[in-house]
Parts: sequence; C-alpha cells; structure tokens
Amino acid sequence: MDWHGERVVPQAMDTSSEVQRMTIKMYFERYYKVYDWLTEHFQDREVRLLDLACGTGYGSRIFSKVGEVLGVDIDKNVVEHARDHYTTVNTSFMVGSADDRSFLESLGKFDAVISLATIEHIGDHRDYLKWVNRSLRPGGVLIVSFPSTFTMDYAAPHHRRDISRRAARRLFRECGFDIIETFYQRELVDMRYVIREARTNKKMAAPPLRYWLSYYLRRPDHLIRRLYQMTAGSGILFAHQQYLLTPSADAN
Repeated sequence: MDWHGERVVPQAMDTSSEVQRMTIKMYFERYYKVYDWLTEHFQDREVRLLDLACGTGYGSRIFSKVGEVLGVDIDKNVVEHARDHYTTVNTSFMVGSADDRSFLESLGKFDAVISLATIEHIGDHRDYLKWVNRSLRPGGVLIVSFPSTFTMDYAAPHHRRDISRRAARRLFRECGFDIIETFYQRELVDMRYVIREARTNKKMAAPPLRYWLSYYLRRPDHLIRRLYQMTAGSGILFAHQQYLLTPSADAN
C-alpha cells in the first residue's frame, strides 16, 4: 500500500523524505498520547474501544494494549491491510462509514471512541459527535483530533471543513462534551522539502489547479496567509489539535 498523504503507512513511507518523516512523527505522537490518556483514565479496567477511521491499523494495534479494539475504516483496501498487518487477539477490523447512521447504531456501546483526523472528513460532524455521546458507556471518553490550521486549499476533496481551536471548544460544548485534556502539535516544513515531495511522490493526492484558483478567489485571506508562510515563514505549517472529552453532566 502506497502513502498518498491521507493515511500513515509505516511500511511504505520513506524516512529520508522530510515531509514523510514529519508525517510519521506527528501521527505516532498522537497515537501514544491516546495510549497515555487511555491507560491513565481506565487503569486496569476491561474496556471496549472503537477506533473510527482507523486507517491502516497501526494505531489500533497500540490501543489494543489497553483493551479490545474495533477498527473501522471506509476504505476496503485499507481494512484488508490492517487485517493483514495488525490483527491480534485484541483487535478486529471492519469496513464502515462514519457518515452511515444505521451502521454506527449497529456497533453498540463503547468505553472509548477514538476518532483521529476524522471529523474534518464527515458530512455532518455535529450529528456524528452526538452519536458518539450516546454510544459511550458510563465513564466513557471520546478522543478526537483534527488540523488546527487551514487545510482546505490543498486537502480538498478529502477535507470538508477547517476547525479553529475556538470553534472546536464551541462545537464540543454544543454536542454535549467537556474537555479534560488537550494536546497540540506544530511543525513547520521547509518549502523546498514540500516542493521536492510534490515532484517526486506522484501518489500524493492534490486538487486540480482550477480548484486552487477557485478557492483562493473565494478566500483571498488564505492566499495571503499561505504566501506569507511560503516566503517570510519559509515553509508550510502543519498544526494539529487533540482532545480528551467526556460527556457533560447535563448532556441530553
């Protein structure tokens, strides 16, 4: 399986590439922060975990040290890769979509839902978060992450929205969650490395030129910010926000 920018594939990624090395570093930091939060929260309890949008399954394998993990991803090929490489007595994988309400309802209850780099892809992210709230057992937690800088100029059509830190806090409050812990990542990648990766890695997903032109006509402020990053900032900023959440006491 090739790496194209949306999912981490440790076996296929080139650590001599600055962009790919940074990607691996950021993903693994998120995985192990999740592991730390889960072990601290649940201690020695037997727990059932849902890793929704599990990707290639590497994270699910790490989380399985805490409890039973069901990994779900929309991509059949990715799920097959996860089954081949990361199946254990504590992990299982299946194909499914976070946009499919009937599928989600069929999964049952969980002690923790792990949803890394997911809600920026979902059609109705508020409805999804409210489903998570209902699907958690007493004492359960949601761990969620997504970019904290704008991505819609280069990540479309995969990303449907960008969410600022302020908007994230409002979103969680509206969907019935309290923030327990936060974790922020920030990496600036030299523009030379970004250009080199784009030239040499033909598998990387990127929107067509007409999309870039249309987007920047709609959002000239983002064009100015991106040009500033590329010149005065000397690179592209990759920033991510991750939260440990519990249902609010007064949630419906």
